Amino acid sequence: MPAPPPTPPEPVSDLEWDAAATREVGEAAVALWAELIERLRDLPVARLEPADEVSAAIDMPIPEKGMTPAELVGTLRPLFFERSVYTGHPGFLAYISGSGTVPGAAADLLAAALNANVGGWSLSAGASEFERTLIRWLADRFGLPAGSGGLTTSGGATSTLTALKAARDKALPDVRHAGIGGRQIAFYASAEAHATVVEAADMLGAGQDAVRAIGTDDALRMRVDLLEAAIATDRTAGVLPVAVVGTAGTTATGAIDPLPALADLCAREDLWFHVDAAYGGGAVFADRLRPLVAGIERADSITFDPHKWLSVPLPAAVLLVRDPGRLRASFSIHAAYVQETKERTGSGASFGEESQAWSRGFHALKIWASLAAHGTDAYDRRLTHDVELAHYLAARVDAEPLLELGNALVVPIVCFRFVPERLAPGPDTDAYLDDLNERLMEAIRREGRVFPSNASIHGRYHVRACISNFRTEAQDLDTLVESAVRLGTELDRAHRPA
Repeated sequence: MPAPPPTPPEPVSDLEWDAAATREVGEAAVALWAELIERLRDLPVARLEPADEVSAAIDMPIPEKGMTPAELVGTLRPLFFERSVYTGHPGFLAYISGSGTVPGAAADLLAAALNANVGGWSLSAGASEFERTLIRWLADRFGLPAGSGGLTTSGGATSTLTALKAARDKALPDVRHAGIGGRQIAFYASAEAHATVVEAADMLGAGQDAVRAIGTDDALRMRVDLLEAAIATDRTAGVLPVAVVGTAGTTATGAIDPLPALADLCAREDLWFHVDAAYGGGAVFADRLRPLVAGIERADSITFDPHKWLSVPLPAAVLLVRDPGRLRASFSIHAAYVQETKERTGSGASFGEESQAWSRGFHALKIWASLAAHGTDAYDRRLTHDVELAHYLAARVDAEPLLELGNALVVPIVCFRFVPERLAPGPDTDAYLDDLNERLMEAIRREGRVFPSNASIHGRYHVRACISNFRTEAQDLDTLVESAVRLGTELDRAHRPA
């Protein structure tokens, strides 16, 4: 006698919200968002409090019984209006972190609602092809040839790691199976390059010392003669040169390495040429600025972060590659549970086989939405305006007897320091100025009107202003200069040694 059929369990719909609840929570969230936009200029850029105080204030235990949409969004008000650093505030000048566009944020909501896993093509056919189309458009914008490709990533660090792994695997064809072993390889970057280059070498098993920090000229650009000498020295010592990393927009001062000369050298030496254009790559969106990155079109790979100068909401980064097959050769791996016969299914290529990320969000949507909603003409005008603002700030600093410019202006980063009168030159004075300007940067931040950062230029501490915020205007830069002179004078009176 056959067994009776099993009794099905009762449905559990606790996690399922209907359209009405979706609309309610969405409207409450948008209201909070709109209030933030409306109040942004009147809020302090940041409230600087100790970590333990912030932690105690942001104590949000998870309840046993769920919150209503109104309670849920209302609970977030203290985080929004009392415990956040506003990178979208017009006075935020600290780091190369964009303001976040409104259409980009809306697109991020839609991407999260769709919840496509753009790691596997069969899970995200439309989103995957959408991303490939965007990547091809961006590659063309940078001047890469037809057939170039790439993918979105979480940030410049991931893009650089992915590119340098492809470079390593090209130089050592057996490394994916045999490992590096005792073999020595080398990467080359300027002394001003981002720390993620060293981090990538460490993660690739080459060690941090595998990155050769090449000296720079007076404008803090990599010296090609020193690079060439370092490569020759390594070859003589039996070390295998793998890749050169040129920087288009260094973090400290925005310097751009001599990309055409680096491309020539890499062609002669048969080396992978990677360009870290996480910040400066935005220049390709402005006709007047594009010549700054001439030569970038000859790169084998390019790091570009739209979440920086293009202000796309975080995270939104891109890795572009001249030969996308190199990514597949470097990352594709057999996994039985995703095996399929593409000739039968007609499936496209999966991004999960071209990077270390198998689970990937639909980041391409907010990049596209930010560009499409504003148009490339608007970006051209705004990025050019940012550079004009930087020149204005540099002129304001230069006109102040107590302020001293620290860098040549390329992309919109201006570094300066407060130098009081009647200071005798010498090592004690240098140390005092470093300490004074560090105190000055902290004091400007505490006032909350503007929020700069710092840079070390030729070993000396400078206050640093980076204009990558589409809300920043001349009045905000006037505030920075006024604050620097006033607070610097007060701090010098309080702390100058007898």
